[in-house]
Amino acid sequence: MKPIMLTAEVLGCVALAAAFIGTTDRESADSVSFRVVRIGEMSVDRAAHQATLLETGQVLITGGCAGRGCGRILNLVDLYDPEARSFTSVAPMTAPRAGHVAAALPDGRVLVSGGWTGQRAAASAEIYDPGADRWTVVGEMTQARASHMAVPLGTGGVLMVSGGEGGLGDLASAEIFDPAASRFSAVGRMRTNHYLATRLADGRVLMTGGQDAQGEILASAEIFDPSTGESEPTGSMAVARVKHAAALLPDGRVLIIGGSDTRGYAARFASTEIYDPATGEFSLGPDMQWGRHKIRDAVAALSSGAILVAGGALPPELYDPADGVFVPVGGELSGPQMFATATPLASGEVLVLGGYDDRTQSSAGAWLVGSKR
Repeated sequence: MKPIMLTAEVLGCVALAAAFIGTTDRESADSVSFRVVRIGEMSVDRAAHQATLLETGQVLITGGCAGRGCGRILNLVDLYDPEARSFTSVAPMTAPRAGHVAAALPDGRVLVSGGWTGQRAAASAEIYDPGADRWTVVGEMTQARASHMAVPLGTGGVLMVSGGEGGLGDLASAEIFDPAASRFSAVGRMRTNHYLATRLADGRVLMTGGQDAQGEILASAEIFDPSTGESEPTGSMAVARVKHAAALLPDGRVLIIGGSDTRGYAARFASTEIYDPATGEFSLGPDMQWGRHKIRDAVAALSSGAILVAGGALPPELYDPADGVFVPVGGELSGPQMFATATPLASGEVLVLGGYDDRTQSSAGAWLVGSKR
């Protein structure tokens, strides 16, 4: 395995502005000390990839698409070492994948399933063993899926939700991977395909927005109970959204972030909403500083309770639930970095990787967003 050494390059040490929008000199937690640091590049440019934190503290980066137009689908895999700030190329996946999912299993291995192969959506799945640097094929999902969601469950299984065989809006079904049996089993259907799935504190899964088979952008939401395989409608967002993100807040509510409608890049939303599981209703949240979409994997919850939104615009921004506002982070990424990833590290920093710009040119860029203290 040949290491790819990184060059540290500080893009910005600018302190954050004090929290604004109706505030004076009050500062949100973490915001004044957060900055963006460029740490070099991965072995290849990537967007629509996955980045999974391992038990060792390293990060496994799988697949994605590369090049102008993001037309080259990758089976290449990198391993990021936070101590050395370096990437190493490790064993490639058995199949090229973009728009796939990856989930850490309780035993330290990583499950990868589905995604676009360059010709079609895949039903195949494989597991990476970090100790052996080896991929093992573990059968297929009950349906081919791409742009789906993987939700680790308290049982050790992984829930696969929605996605598409030929595009957004194809599948309104779910299945669970059992790592003990290395098998997928169908567990039920939803009322419609949803773009986003967020595990609640009680183990149920909130599914929001998306685009149905007729191309309509959805404001609807439902709650899926993996233990019963049943789904029930719950509230409705104020804004129909697709390609948005979500993060679980410390009090158990869910922050719904950005997205767009059928106009895509031209209609990137800065708006947010907050879902309350206790009432089953959505309420309007604070606006971000910039409109953002294609950010599903580029949002990270910090140990402080703050939420970092790192994709979809040049500057990342930080939401502190205590202040209820978004503030920009010092420094910028090299582009809007759509379909990037943001992975919280043990150090408290967040590793931001890849994505593509407004010309769909993918990037190999790597950044750390974190405290300067």
